[in-house]
Amino acid sequence: MARKTQQVETRLVAEYLLATYPQFPHIAGVPLGRVSEQLMAEVGYEKAIRMSRPIRPEVDAVVILPRFLVLIEAKVWHIIDGMAKLPLYRSLIPFTPELREYRNSEVIMELVTPWTNPNLEIMCRDASIHLHVFKPAWIAEVVARVQGYSTQEYRAAREKKLRNRELLGLE
Repeated sequence: MARKTQQVETRLVAEYLLATYPQFPHIAGVPLGRVSEQLMAEVGYEKAIRMSRPIRPEVDAVVILPRFLVLIEAKVWHIIDGMAKLPLYRSLIPFTPELREYRNSEVIMELVTPWTNPNLEIMCRDASIHLHVFKPAWIAEVVARVQGYSTQEYRAAREKKLRNRELLGLE
C-alpha cells in the first residue's frame, strides 16, 4: 500500500485557530524576513515577494490581536525544533514586508502540540513561549503512532521492512 501524506500539523494548527481565536484575523503559512531590495527594484514588490517565498522561513500561523501579534508553531514530531524556531521567527517580524503594519506590535509566541513533558514546559517557560496542549479526538491515533517509533518492536519491524525492500530491489 502506498503511503498517503498526512497534513497533521497543518490540520492541528487550523483547528487550534478555530477553537482558540475564532474572532480574530489570522494568516496561515506566513513567510518571514527580508525580501531583496534589488529584486524588488528589478521585478516589483509583489513579484519579488512571490519569488522570495521558497527561501524565507515560514511560521505556521500569525494571529492579529488588537495590541499583539501571535506567532504559532504547531508540532507533533520534533517538538523542540518548533520551540527553538519561535524566537528566531520573532526576530524577523520587523523585516517582514507582509507584516509591516504590525512591526511595532508586541509578539506572543505559542507552541501548539498534542502532548508535553516537564522538560518541554521548563524550556518554553524560560524562552517566554506559551505552550498549548491541544488534543482534538483525531490526534490520539497519530500520537500513539509517533510515540511507538521509539519502541523496540517498531524498530525491529522497520529494520525487517527495509531489509525486504533491499532484497526486492526496491531501494
